[in-house]
Amino acid sequence: MRIVRQIAVVDTKLCTGCESCKKLCPTVAIAMTGAKRKPKASIEEQACVACGICTARCPADAITMAPRSVPLAIGVNAADVPAEKIAAICHAAHLFPDQIVCGCTRVQAKEIAAAIVLGARTPEDVARKTGARTGCGVLCISAVIRLLRGAGIELDKAPGYQWYGSSVSIWNVPPNVLRKYPEYYLAQDREVLDKIFPGGGK
Repeated sequence: MRIVRQIAVVDTKLCTGCESCKKLCPTVAIAMTGAKRKPKASIEEQACVACGICTARCPADAITMAPRSVPLAIGVNAADVPAEKIAAICHAAHLFPDQIVCGCTRVQAKEIAAAIVLGARTPEDVARKTGARTGCGVLCISAVIRLLRGAGIELDKAPGYQWYGSSVSIWNVPPNVLRKYPEYYLAQDREVLDKIFPGGGK
C-alpha cells in the first residue's frame, strides 16, 4: 500500500491547452475542460498519484505539486485474490509472482496480477490500482503488458503516449527469427530461460 500525499495542480493562467500532460499521464488523471477554443488541463483528484510526469513535461510550467488535504491510499493486497489465479497469470507472463515489476514503486508481479483479477484491463487501470508505472513511467510497461496478455487481455492502443504497442522479449521472438540469426544465440538463450522462468517451454 502506498500513501500519496500530493496532487498535481494546474495554473489555468499559464496552461496553454497543449495536451502534453494529458497524453503522458499514466493514470489518465488529466482531462481538457472549459471552452472548446481554449481548453485547460484539469486533474481528477482520485486518479492523480503525484508521479510528477506532468510537471516535468509541461512546456508552460503550468503544473505544480501541492499537498493533498486528505492522503490517497493506492495498492492491491495480493492475499485478497486466490493464489492460483495470480500464479496462472504470472506463469503465462513468464514472471515470478514475487518479482518486482516496477522498480520505481517496487510493485510486484503478484500485485499487478491481483489488480487484473479485480478488474484492471489496461496499463492505465493497473497504474491506478497499484501505482506501477507512476515513477519513471517507462521501464515497467513491457512486464505490465505481458501480465495483461497473460490474463488473456488484448490491448488496443494507449490513450496518448503512455506506451507504444508491445515490446519484443525472448518469449515472443518468432521461431523463424531464432533460426535466421544463430550468431545472436537467441535459441540458446530461450532454452536456458525456459528452464528458469515460469511458463518456460510454452
